[in-house]
Amino acid sequence: MRRTLFAICFAAMVSFSPVFSLQAQETEGFRLPVIPTELRTPAERAAYLTAHYWEHFDFADSLQYLNHPESVEQAAVDFIDLFRLVPDSVAGDALAHTMEQAASTRNGLFFFYNTFEKYLYDLASPMRNEVLFIPVLEYMATSGRLSADDKIRPQMLLQSVRKNQVGMPAADFTFTLSDGSRDSLYALPERWTVLLFFDPSCDECHQALQALQNSSRVREWVKEGKLTVLAVYPGDDLSLWRQMQPNLPADWIIAYDGEQAIYEKELYDILGFPAIYLLDGTKQVRLKETSPQAIEEFLGSEMAH
Repeated sequence: MRRTLFAICFAAMVSFSPVFSLQAQETEGFRLPVIPTELRTPAERAAYLTAHYWEHFDFADSLQYLNHPESVEQAAVDFIDLFRLVPDSVAGDALAHTMEQAASTRNGLFFFYNTFEKYLYDLASPMRNEVLFIPVLEYMATSGRLSADDKIRPQMLLQSVRKNQVGMPAADFTFTLSDGSRDSLYALPERWTVLLFFDPSCDECHQALQALQNSSRVREWVKEGKLTVLAVYPGDDLSLWRQMQPNLPADWIIAYDGEQAIYEKELYDILGFPAIYLLDGTKQVRLKETSPQAIEEFLGSEMAH
């Protein structure tokens, strides 16, 4: 199996080798830049490589996107793999510059956009990072090379990823309980909150709910008043919800969106169920589109402080 650029890059940076050599990429026509020897620390070298990654790539060669798409895509994947070594600001600048260079041809612009969407936005991608996808979308949304129709999807996705970002306050909403009473997200106690949007007919939702129920640490944090679990059905077919609600833990909040505001006001863009967020005591988003396992690991570290 071909080694990732990250593994090779890391080894090279530790040894301070002035040249990164990837034989597989060189045979495919892609060549990495030479890192100046005066850059000694891994952080400096990673930042330089990220910023100059495409230095020897011919963006103007429009046919390569048709004739050698796998090679170009692999180079882009290795580029994304570097981002774990640098601050988001460095990665974001590099992505924006890459899009500017890719715009030298229409084929190149759409090739790189589609590749970055696949790896930075698709829920199935292990490299998914909405924050880093923003510079790509911003370029597409304002590019003079694109028609108004071309910009529809990037503009729509840009609006989506800007909602409820990590570090931002979560959108408030009112929810309805089984007895018909109503409450709101921001009226909940100032403690950690797992906000889980689910559909009663979704198998993955049942698995996520079961994972939270089975977690002894989650049960302990809820019992101690350190954590609230708010599970909300945003749809309007309440028959299955009413059957499911009594079977979930009594110390959770199991609710539905009686006002249908989540969908109608587009408060949250739910790409698929379950959609899970972790909020802190001030209702700021700390984890987005996350998992029960990631929540348990994150909170385990936070609760230990």
